[in-house]
Amino acid sequence: MNNWFVIINPVAGSGRGERDWPAIKTLLEKHLLDFDFILTQRKHHAVELAVRAVRSGYRKIICVGGDGTYNEIVNGVFIQQQVPTIDITIAIVAVGTGNDWAKTFFIPLDYEACIKAIKEESVFVQDVGKVEFFESRVKQSRYFANAAGVGFDADVARATNRMKEEGRRGRLLYLLSIVKTLAVYKSSVAKVQIDGVEYGGEFFSITLGIGRYNGGGMMQTPNALPGDGLFDVTLIGKVSRLNVLWNVFKLYNGDILRHSKILGHKATSVRITAKPSFNLEVDGESQGSSPFIFTSIPKSIRVVVGADFTNLPLPQTDIYTD
Repeated sequence: MNNWFVIINPVAGSGRGERDWPAIKTLLEKHLLDFDFILTQRKHHAVELAVRAVRSGYRKIICVGGDGTYNEIVNGVFIQQQVPTIDITIAIVAVGTGNDWAKTFFIPLDYEACIKAIKEESVFVQDVGKVEFFESRVKQSRYFANAAGVGFDADVARATNRMKEEGRRGRLLYLLSIVKTLAVYKSSVAKVQIDGVEYGGEFFSITLGIGRYNGGGMMQTPNALPGDGLFDVTLIGKVSRLNVLWNVFKLYNGDILRHSKILGHKATSVRITAKPSFNLEVDGESQGSSPFIFTSIPKSIRVVVGADFTNLPLPQTDIYTD
């Protein structure tokens, strides 16, 4: 089928998904896109809907939501067994709070400009990550299209998601969660194997990026290339609370790898064990706990990108360890 299948998360972006869907629908019709649509009804529903769409013959899916909804759709695409994942094209009309995946791919936040880009269907084939972890002592796996965070990053995401479940909204939730989590968080002693090379010690946080942004615009993996088949891995060693607060700006300006306690690597696989256990978040969604096995799946889904997207590193941040 050549029709687009549109999955709308009505609660994304503090309810923007539901409020703005009539206007988005009108624009889709205006630009002569053939589509069918459905609204999600609960968490993880987009996974089921994506699987159902592919089984029904759809090969093009539009996400009207944020990073979490997009993550669910990607997981649905990988769960289905009908066709290779590379046969599926995914686009997004970003209505979330952070919209980090969309930032990497220069997706316009203006709805009409975004839908024009979808109609032009400029496609890029991106990598996807897979992580194996434990939840309630049961081994689980999850796919992610943008970034995964371990340790402090995961605890901040957990605190943010908890506040969202309580009905709190706003772009400052993530920063508020950083301050609240920092007051009680402690580093863990961990072993990190990066393509078989082991790094040990106390770690504050670890981020694996396919995209460049996470946490609502932070650049913890500023050199990430979504189509190079590699994770960008940012290791943050033990740092003081004051040091974290003093250097928060480096999370936003791309200078994070210039910090003396932070190392950057490229990798196809990463294994992490920690004591006490690290928590995990993928694409902003809280998952289980360590140990973790991360694996890159190169060039595995087709995504619609903005006209200004380039799969090139940012020149001012090319600092990596060997």
